[in-house]
Amino acid sequence: MTATTESLMLPQTFKFTSAEHGAFIDGTETATGGSTIDTLDPATCRVITTIAETDNETVDRAVESAAKAFEGEWGTILPARREELLHRFADLIEENAAELAQYDALEGGKPISHVESVDLPLAVEQFRYYAGWPTKIQGATVPVSTSDTHVYTRRIPLGVVAAITPWNFPLCQAAIKLAPALAAGNTVVLKPSELTSLSSLRLAHLAIEAGLPAGTVNVVTGTGAGTGQALVSHPKVAKISFTGSEATGRHLGAEAGRSLKHISLELGGKNPHIVFADADIAKAAAYAATTAYFYSGQVCFSGSRLMVERAVLDEVLSAVEEHADALVLGHGLDRSSTMGPLSSATHREKVERYLNTVSGTGATVAFGGSRTKESGYFLEPTAIVGPADTDPVVAEEIFGPVLVIQPFDSIEELVPRANSGQYGLTAGVWTSDVRKAHTVARQLQAGTVWVNTYADYNAAAPFGGFKNSGFGKDCGPAGLDKFLDTQTVWMSLA
Repeated sequence: MTATTESLMLPQTFKFTSAEHGAFIDGTETATGGSTIDTLDPATCRVITTIAETDNETVDRAVESAAKAFEGEWGTILPARREELLHRFADLIEENAAELAQYDALEGGKPISHVESVDLPLAVEQFRYYAGWPTKIQGATVPVSTSDTHVYTRRIPLGVVAAITPWNFPLCQAAIKLAPALAAGNTVVLKPSELTSLSSLRLAHLAIEAGLPAGTVNVVTGTGAGTGQALVSHPKVAKISFTGSEATGRHLGAEAGRSLKHISLELGGKNPHIVFADADIAKAAAYAATTAYFYSGQVCFSGSRLMVERAVLDEVLSAVEEHADALVLGHGLDRSSTMGPLSSATHREKVERYLNTVSGTGATVAFGGSRTKESGYFLEPTAIVGPADTDPVVAEEIFGPVLVIQPFDSIEELVPRANSGQYGLTAGVWTSDVRKAHTVARQLQAGTVWVNTYADYNAAAPFGGFKNSGFGKDCGPAGLDKFLDTQTVWMSLA
């Protein structure tokens, strides 16, 4: 860590990062028997802190702690008290927002202004929304066609939830999983990415400070192949909730099938962002650039496939480039930064391999594509114009600051092309014609469609994909339902 980086850190952030971190089990951080992993600052390539590669024995302790809390104090707590504690948890996230934001900016490289304006409010919103649910989870009386019989249902928690979060939104994704799982009455073992673990560990400390019983929230750090595998294969884990890559999602789906666990998956996307000639071009182009380059394009719902009606293609490209030119690449803690680095050297090399495939395909790199700094994993915002639908840069999720731009000539041509990919997470439509907007939106194979906006997100609105983008919804009542099961009770009155 550099002296400049240290000078931008809060005292409590510096203290927390200066310590080596183990797993958080039964209300306290604990040493593990495994090896350790250096966490790097992607803007400087320097070590921030050291976390544990939690070994199998320690994972077992974490799950046992969660199981004990589920069967004990948290599992028997009254709904009104559960609501009170979740509201207190949200209060503490707000009170510690400045510190929590710095962890995600340091480890993930995301500009701190983005973390403060997007990630933190969304995390608090999740807890506020789901804190209202425990007293409203109800069963139903079932009117069966059997005489002298009373039948009713109960909505019950599943048990221990393995919540596995990605490196791009560590705090926000932890909240998206923790809040509904806890509101439903489950306990959680949270496994953050080994690249971005600090905010999740700090959340576990805040859970205890809020008054949640020890064992209700546990955190195990480490790699997916090591710690993650030990967690999801544990026999006392009842549910896997995963956000991340399609490849890992497929592996976890197979694991859940073998052990018959509940599972929900929020995976990748290659999201068509459609601009018709009758749209507000200036506004559409501003959103196109923002959503393509936000967090260096490392966002599952990034509008990374911009499909533009041919008559306004040049106008949109020019406006997008103007917005891209205005971005300031820099360190996550530097408040002048509006775009940070990619997450790692390996990930930047992957993105660059996609750029190298463009030559000879008929497409052109309109701007960007170069490394911009001597240190850190930075890459310029980039646009590729004219690739075919089958080109890898169109068909696959690049997960970097690379916007592919394709012209179209009609709705009849557009819709099959927009739906031709393997993903179905989100889509955007820009038009001043209301009928056209509804016509296209209803035909798009995407879990969320934004019209004349993009990337709006709220705890009350279900979010999740179709096709290879996964199954199971976050947010809203659907986000709670996936952490509950239904028990049916038959009573003879004869």
